[in-house]
Amino acid sequence: MKVKLENLNALRLLNPGPLVLITSKYQGKSNIVTVAWTSPVSHEPPLVSISISTKRQSNIMIGNSKEFTINLPSFDLLDKVLICGSVSGKNVDKFKEAQLTQVSGKKISSPSIKECFAFIECKVVDSFLCGDHYLFIGEIVHAEIEKNFYREHLDLEKVKYINHLGGPYFTYPEKIIEKKR
Repeated sequence: MKVKLENLNALRLLNPGPLVLITSKYQGKSNIVTVAWTSPVSHEPPLVSISISTKRQSNIMIGNSKEFTINLPSFDLLDKVLICGSVSGKNVDKFKEAQLTQVSGKKISSPSIKECFAFIECKVVDSFLCGDHYLFIGEIVHAEIEKNFYREHLDLEKVKYINHLGGPYFTYPEKIIEKKR
């Protein structure tokens, strides 16, 4: 038997993670926002999308700077990730509040987060207002991952990235299955 889902819960079926920290920098101020809605959108050029509520300070910063960094935290950073998603960057320095270390960008001015196991620097190539969120399309200009967390793929035995299931529920992947044709 199937049960009817409300619209928001139906959206959660499509993207249960990974939960990421988006960093931005504008007019000398850096910010972090917790985001669950991200997606690759093109191989060539390499494009990704992020969706951020119109209520977030990061919308203004990314919209003006035209760049952002996607930072991938592991499950041991969940409490810090929750801090970044629960306070406003208008009033609080989230790097200080969450005790995260800001690292200068390699190809853009947006910083990365030292404690995260990987980051992806992006330049905005387009953006769209989609209801109560902005969809930013970013071209990947630089990416790094901790060497011991990557083989031919993300090594889930060594890093457990955060998946958000909705509300107060989180999980992490822990098993890789290889299927050959």
